[in-house]
This record gives sequence, structure tokens and C-alpha cells, in this order.
Amino acid sequence: MKKTGMMWGLCITMGLSTASFAGAKDSSPVYVDPVNGVAIANMGAARNSPDTNMNLYCHTNSYDYGYCSATDASGTTVSCMTNNASMLAVIRSMSSDAAVLFYFDSTGTCTDIMVGTGSHHEPKAP
Repeated sequence: MKKTGMMWGLCITMGLSTASFAGAKDSSPVYVDPVNGVAIANMGAARNSPDTNMNLYCHTNSYDYGYCSATDASGTTVSCMTNNASMLAVIRSMSSDAAVLFYFDSTGTCTDIMVGTGSHHEPKAP
């Protein structure tokens, strides 16, 4: 149930809903929940954050391995890894201003990764 509620919240945040709002802007902070195994972040908002903790990082390599990590303003970090082909494709599709949601289990394995882009997401500043 918690995962479904968070998915709907992310859909709205990532702009996947059918409603659109001209000029809407989203500058949400990095959100991590180690207990429920979830992280939600926007690359631009994480980069532009005035604190020194918030960040979002995902990568893949030629060994078909992927990794995502997110740290919130308080310094709490969550991460996961995967070798699932579908999740690797999602990580590889990320733009530098993407919004990202990832779920993970107690072993640190990614169980789902979602990526979205939209004009309402804060772009990274230099």
C-alpha cells in the first residue's frame, strides 16, 4: 500500500499526470526513506541545494551493473544496485535533469527504478 501511494505521489511530482499547469515549477528536496526502501530526487534540485549533503547519483557500466544513491539534507544516504536489464535501461535513459525514484530491499538490491523529465523540474545551475 505504501508503495502504491508513493508511486502516485511520484507520478504527480514527475509530471506523469494528465493535468498540466503552464509555468509550474518543482524544486523538491531529496527524499530518502531507509525503512520503506525508497528515494525520490530531482537532479537539478539536488545540485542546486544550498546544503552540502543533498545529492543523487546513478551509474551503469559495461559489466551490466547499475547503482543509484541518494542523500537527503540531513545526510541520510540510501543506495541500491541492480543487474536487471530493464532497470539498467532506465538508468541509461536518464537525462542530467531527470527526476528519479528508486525502491530497494533490505539487501540493497534495487526493486524498481523510475525516471521522468518535464519542464516543471528545476534544471541544474552551474
